Amino acid sequence: IGFWDLRMAVAKTYQNNRIFIAGDAAHSHPPYGGFGVNNGFEDVRNLSWKLAASLQGWAGEGLLKSYSQERQPVFTSTLKDFIARMISDDRDFCNTYAPDKALLAFQAAWAERAAAGNQDVTQYLPNYAGSSIISGQKGAKSGATGTHMFKARAGHHLAPLQDNVEIPLKLTGNSGFTLIEFGANSKLKRDFTKAAEKFNMPFSIVSIPKQAAGNTYGAEFILLRPDGFVAWAGDIAIEGADQILRRACGK
Repeated sequence: IGFWDLRMAVAKTYQNNRIFIAGDAAHSHPPYGGFGVNNGFEDVRNLSWKLAASLQGWAGEGLLKSYSQERQPVFTSTLKDFIARMISDDRDFCNTYAPDKALLAFQAAWAERAAAGNQDVTQYLPNYAGSSIISGQKGAKSGATGTHMFKARAGHHLAPLQDNVEIPLKLTGNSGFTLIEFGANSKLKRDFTKAAEKFNMPFSIVSIPKQAAGNTYGAEFILLRPDGFVAWAGDIAIEGADQILRRACGK
């Protein structure tokens, strides 16, 4: 038997001027649930396209600043709402039930625990809803909890469509933004294309027949970031395509 101390830590910021940290350099925790490697991958995935945009010259000053703004709250929430809570739950269970002291009570509690389902997975939903480069609901907050659904929501990862429609999985490797549209008005498509050209940013449009997607995403248009997260979704662009793309690239 080996003994070690439970240590949980998260950096106050993931950026200091030109220096960025990610993965275990930014956060550490006991090995509960595989959260460390998943958060590390997502740190790098979030940072890499923003670094590329900066090197290519189409990023605004706010884009790299959004890295820590988006990723730090996600792990803070992961630490509090999942890892620390699970450790506490396990401790409380072990302090309450012991098979060598009350076997029947332990077996009953263990069976109830096993039948409870895996809420730690179904409620885990890292998102950037409160990010400054997301055009979403005012007052929204970024974190790691939520409810999974197909509806396209700003700041959330876009779920793949059903019925073998290959979207958006084939898009997540793109170097730029992708506007997914379901047979909606052509003027808004032109507005987004014009704005993307103005900002000199890589941009493409993917058209999907409305009948292929049904009402799955609940939006006529979805602006997808290079990391597969939704920058904006809606039927009309109230604040205009220019402002949405300006915000999305940190200008």
